[in-house]
Amino acid sequence: MGATIAAVQCPYCSGDSSVTETRVTADGLRRRRLCTACKRRFTTYERLGAPGLKVAKRDGSVEPFDSDKLLTALQRVCAHRTGIADDDLRRIARDIEATLLDSGRKSVAWSDLVTLALARLENVDPVSAQRLAANYTDESGAVRFASSSPQEPSPQLGLPLRDDD
Repeated sequence: MGATIAAVQCPYCSGDSSVTETRVTADGLRRRRLCTACKRRFTTYERLGAPGLKVAKRDGSVEPFDSDKLLTALQRVCAHRTGIADDDLRRIARDIEATLLDSGRKSVAWSDLVTLALARLENVDPVSAQRLAANYTDESGAVRFASSSPQEPSPQLGLPLRDDD
């Protein structure tokens, strides 16, 4: 293959190590290593580096895209549903990340992430998609761009407020 493996230091003695076994996993590579100095064995896990994609958040801050954070959000929304497997949600998160990387953009707005997640979640579980939409969309169904809830008070059921209070 021609790929070189970088020297990894032993976590016990900081000596050099050699790879004794490599396995491909769903998230990357798992390598068993042997320290050349103290002869202890340890395991390292390798996965592709961050794609360099940034997310512009609602509060105006910018942070690196994190597919694990997206997966956690999807798991939270779907926690009450029994028919959705973690593997399905992991595929959705990977698909969204691949779509963003293929677009060639270096920065993405949080609202674009919500739109992509809603579209994919709708196909898997419409109830979970509605639950996600309730957090991020307004009455018309459009993604809410404001950092907080609308300024106008929402209509409430109950006794009307008196003016003399």
